[in-house]
Amino acid sequence: MSQNGRAILMVIPADGFREEEYKATREALEKIGVKVVMASTVKKGAIGYDGMTVDPDLLIDDVNPDDYAGVVFIGGHGSSQYWHDYKAHEIIRLYAKSGKLIAANDRAPVALAVAGILPGKRVTGHNSIFEKLSNAGADYTGNKVEHDGNILTGEGPNAISLYAAALAKAVKGNA
Repeated sequence: MSQNGRAILMVIPADGFREEEYKATREALEKIGVKVVMASTVKKGAIGYDGMTVDPDLLIDDVNPDDYAGVVFIGGHGSSQYWHDYKAHEIIRLYAKSGKLIAANDRAPVALAVAGILPGKRVTGHNSIFEKLSNAGADYTGNKVEHDGNILTGEGPNAISLYAAALAKAVKGNA
């Protein structure tokens, strides 16, 4: 179960999220009994990279970070919308300060970098964001998955099964 019985917040882009990341991550969390609450900048019809649509549970602006045991940012080219999103950065910084789990895959780790929480942290992500992460002071490893403290990052859709398993293990470890 999630920390103190609370749900995990999953943040997806309004357009261009990686569907395989969304599905595998959600499935891994639900398989261990964790409730997933999905947020985005749209309330209906978030569109995946290949056209899948999902209806988020709430708008990111309506998220109360205290209600969740951790946050997972789903990647894809659309995740760049959170690179400069004030509310996303507020959530990331609060979770970093409190030690709550922060997970991001593919291109989504850039939001963590812009929020300022990656200096000295081992991270990974899509190879196209290597410079952004390194310039933010992160130690970009290029590995499939990295787990450094309360931060979990994944390389992208090619490593989604490893990332989803690591996420489930990290959430169970915080139970």
